[in-house]
This record gives sequence, structure tokens and C-alpha cells, in this order.
Amino acid sequence: MKKNRYLISNLFILIIICLTVVLLGSYSILQKEKELLNEKYTSISQNFKDKSNSLIQTKKNATLAIALTLAEDERIKDILLNNESADYSLDKLSQKMREYTDFKNVWFQIINKDGFSVYRSWTDNKNDKIKNFRLDLQELLKNPSVKNTISVGIYDITFKSMIPLYKNDKFIGVLESITHFNSITRELRNTHGVEPIILVNSIFTKQLKDNSFTKIFLQNHYVANLSVSQAILDYLEHREIDKLLEIKDYIIKDEKLIINVPIIENEIKLANVLIFKDLNQIDISEIIEFKKNAFFYLISFLLFLCFTIFIIGYYLYTKRLKELNIILQQTIDEEIVKNDEKNKILFQQNKMAAMGEMIGNIAHQWRQPLSMITIAASSIKLKKELGLLDDKDCDESLNHIVDTSNYLSNTIDDFQYYFSPNKKKNPFYTKDLIDKLLKLHTMDFTDKNIHVIKNIDNIEIISFENELLQVLINILNNAKDELFKKEIERYIFIDGYKEKENYIIKIKDNAGGIGEEIIDRIFEPYFTTKHKSKGTGIGLYMCQEIMSKHIGGTIRVFNEKYEYKNQEFSGAKFEIIIPL
Repeated sequence: MKKNRYLISNLFILIIICLTVVLLGSYSILQKEKELLNEKYTSISQNFKDKSNSLIQTKKNATLAIALTLAEDERIKDILLNNESADYSLDKLSQKMREYTDFKNVWFQIINKDGFSVYRSWTDNKNDKIKNFRLDLQELLKNPSVKNTISVGIYDITFKSMIPLYKNDKFIGVLESITHFNSITRELRNTHGVEPIILVNSIFTKQLKDNSFTKIFLQNHYVANLSVSQAILDYLEHREIDKLLEIKDYIIKDEKLIINVPIIENEIKLANVLIFKDLNQIDISEIIEFKKNAFFYLISFLLFLCFTIFIIGYYLYTKRLKELNIILQQTIDEEIVKNDEKNKILFQQNKMAAMGEMIGNIAHQWRQPLSMITIAASSIKLKKELGLLDDKDCDESLNHIVDTSNYLSNTIDDFQYYFSPNKKKNPFYTKDLIDKLLKLHTMDFTDKNIHVIKNIDNIEIISFENELLQVLINILNNAKDELFKKEIERYIFIDGYKEKENYIIKIKDNAGGIGEEIIDRIFEPYFTTKHKSKGTGIGLYMCQEIMSKHIGGTIRVFNEKYEYKNQEFSGAKFEIIIPL
């Protein structure tokens, strides 16, 4: 015993070691995978941030370059001095830039030194004093200098380059070149396969509401890129956008890598560029390969460890296992013997219970014929004493006694057949089997007004007739007991027919059926719903034992609802399958 405990303890320790290796190894691999993915996503996030900021700075510088170049055109200065139209020049320039460059929407505005807009390329409105609501313009008019900024106006968030205009060293006004963010988002989408959206800070929403360029608003934010994907708009419609705008590096959500690039000018956050990239478009093959190889090495190590444990265990336990197998076989043999003895006892108990019920049936069937014999004999004796007995009366009474005695003899033959100890298969006809079954219950069924409806296909089968009869008697006894409890018109239906390689016997009653909570237990030994004085709980158990172990068939039960003579009935239905 001590040795066994020692070996079991060692085996337990080895199992713990294996589990520890699996858990620690898996944890380390998954942590490393997480770390590599984080590095990958961080690198991608930083790359897109750098790319976005580079595109923004490039667009900002290009806008300034356009403005500086135009500021040298004397015709623009003439507009301020002579109030002439400049449509001929700036409109053509905008069209050519739209056709040959990425600047699809370039706006130009000329503002005089008093802060009035004397020309706008995108609208015919002019001569309004925009100085009143533009702080940047107020500052520039006071101290003229080149300004290159990103700002949010009443139309859009734009790149604005403002160049002071001079004539003969005299300040006469400002040329303003305005470009948009669409080319940046197009570049990100077309070159890098991402979906960007520019969301302007909600503090500017009110001023953009009436004159916005894109006319697109999402929750409380203005969307600045005209070519934004509808799928992204639909996705963000039911998300907490403000939380997304607080992302520092990136987040993984809904199988998307989401990157946030804030647009800040003069320490004021004007907008955010949210960049969406599907995870399945990100190449992580090297991480997958690492994970696959890592688990391969872990599994290989575990297999080696298990193999080592097996060799050691095999070496240590071979002899002990043989001893245990011998002991186990002995225990099994003993249990089989005990189980067989138990089944024999149960079978005998069931047989005795059935015998008791049969004796009761015999007594019931003999009671009336014996009474008739007694009456006839008493009549002969009385008439003889009174001198009234003649030959005719004597012969009639004696014939009646002989006929009744023959009936009793036939009854003994019927019951004797049931108790015959034949244990060999014998040929018999199914109709004869059912007739013998019903003869054993004739008096009870007649007294209790039980109607038997039978429909039997008569074929010859070879099986254990007496044991099969015992099964059927048990089922009929149960049906009879349940029907005795009901104040109804009582029926028992018996059907028999051949189906493929089996003969099927179905017995059902109209006693209401078996409770669903116990129907699965009725074949358990000693389970009964009857009072202990009326039931042992082994009848149906032995039926199942006889069918499965002796006859080689099956027995099953279920509740059924059916119609008979335009009436609805319900009851238990037993199905007995006898192999042919």
C-alpha cells in the first residue's frame, strides 16, 4: 500500500509538472504573440500618423506656394485698386489645378485693407466685411505678414495661406488661398487601402451648420472629407465617437484597426483624422508562423516528457499492474457470480409472485364449478333421504357433476402449462400464445368488465414460450390493476404482427397512462407505485431481463392517445419485439 501511494504521488507530481509546462508555455506564447501584435499595430499606427502629418504639412506648404506665386500677379493687385473682376484669371487657374493636380477644390479670396471681401472664387457673394468674425484677419490687417495656417471657418476646415499685397510699398489688401483635406484622404485610401474620416471639433459645429462645404454631419461633428465612405458613416452612427477621438495610439474594435490623428493648430485641436483598416488586410504572417512554431516546440517537448514518463511508469508499474489485473479479474468474477445469484433470486421471487396470482385465479375459476358440484350432490342426497330420487334426476345430476369436473380438469391443464419448467426454445403459434394468455385471466376480465380487443397475425415462431408468456402475464396484470382503479368502460388492446425480421406484440389499455416523472424508471428493480402488500417492484424488471438476456429481444413503454369507437382514450402502451 505504501508503494502504491508513493507511485501515485509521483504520478500526480508528474501530471502537475506537465500541466504547469502547458499553462506556462501557452501563457508565454500568447503573451509574446500579444506583444508582437502590439508592436505591429503600434508600428502601423505610427506610420499612418507620420504619413498623415506629412501629407497635411505638404498640402499646407503647397497652399502657401500657390498663394505666394499668385501674390506677384499685378492683375490681382489691380482688382483691389480698380475694383475689376478677376474671374478671367483665377477661375481658369482653379479649373486647370482641378484637372491636372490633386487640388480638386482650391478657393481664392481677395480682401481689401478694410477687411471687405472683394472677390471669392467659390461664390458670387462679395463686399461683406469678414473682418468682423475673423480674428486671424484682424491681426493680419494690423500687422501685415505672411500667414500659413489650418483653420475652421463657416464653410469648412481648410488650409489658409494669407499673403499681404503691396503697391508701391503701400499695403492694399490680402490674397487668401484656401485648399481642403480631400486630397489627403484620397491619398490615404488609394495608396494604403484605409478608410479615413475627418471629424471637426464639435465646438465649430454651430458655425458650420448653415454653409458647410460637404453638408455631412455625424452626431455632433462635421465631416470634412467629401469622399468619406458610407460604410464608415454607418459604422460610426451608433458608436461613441467622442471616445474614439480620445484614442492615443490605436485600438482594435470590430475586427478593425482604428488610428486617431489629431489636427492641432496653435495648441487648439481643430479636428481628428480617424483611420480605419481591416485587420484581415494587415499582414501578420510572421506572427502566425511564430505562434505555430512555438506551439509545435511546446507540443514536441510535452510529447517527449510524456514519453519519458511513460517509459518510467511502464518500468515501475508493470509487475504491479499485472497483480492488480489478477485481483480485478477475481473481483469481477465474484461480482458476476453475485449478480447471477441475485438475478436467480429475483427471478424466483417474480415467479412466486406470479404463482400466487395464478393460484388466486385458479381459486376464482374453481369456486363456481365446485359450488355447482356441491349443490348437485346435496340435491341427490336430499331427494334420496326423502324418497323422491328417481333415475332420471339421478342421471342428470351425475352428468352435471361429471361435466363440471372435466371443466376443472381442463383448467388445471391450462395453469400447469404455464408452470412447466421447459427452458428450451420450442415452436408455437402466436395466436395460441395469446389464447393461453387470455385463458389465465378469463374470470378476472369477465368479473371486472374488461373488454379485450385483439388483432393477431398468426405465425409460427421458435422461442422460449413460457418465459414470453410470463412477460405478457406481467404486463396484463399491471394493466388489469390500473384499470380496476378506474370507473370507466375498460379496454385492453393486443396487436401482433410481423415486421421485417421481428414479431411485434403491442399491448395498451385506457387507464390514463404512466406519469411522465416515473415512466423512465418502471423497469428498475424494486420500483413500484403499488402498496408493498400488492407489489414487489420486480415484475417489469424481470420482463426486461427475460427479453434482453433470454429471448434476445427488447421491451419498451410509452404513453399514447388514441380513438376507439369515436371516443378518445389514453393509456400505457408496451411494445415487445421478438427476433425471429
